[in-house]
Amino acid sequence: MADLNALIRLHKHDLDEKRRALGELYSQMALLERERRALERAFELEKEAVSRMDDQIPYTFADYADTVRRQREDLDRREAAMEKAIERAKEALMETFAELKKYEMTQEERDRLEAEERLFKENAAMDAIGLEAFRRKRDE
Repeated sequence: MADLNALIRLHKHDLDEKRRALGELYSQMALLERERRALERAFELEKEAVSRMDDQIPYTFADYADTVRRQREDLDRREAAMEKAIERAKEALMETFAELKKYEMTQEERDRLEAEERLFKENAAMDAIGLEAFRRKRDE
């Protein structure tokens, strides 16, 4: 039977790479979330500043609010794309993990069968030695 250890190592490496890629995607998602919080903080500060202005140029706030709305929509699109990418990466990771486990279980079963066969042969050899010793003793 073929040894699957090289295939197992390859899948472990592939699994590690996919974990790293997923971690990177999570990092990018965290950056988007920080960007959203910063945008919301800036918007709230601007709203407070405009409310204190009393009629001094508050009409420009509408343009600012429209810009913030577009930025929110852009963040929503980027977050949705990132969530899809994360979901795909998770699925790929799970598939690789499942394959790795399949190969590991197959190799374990092969190793177990090989050990049983080796033990059977050793027992047969020891039995043969014992029988031969018994025959020699009896013939003496």
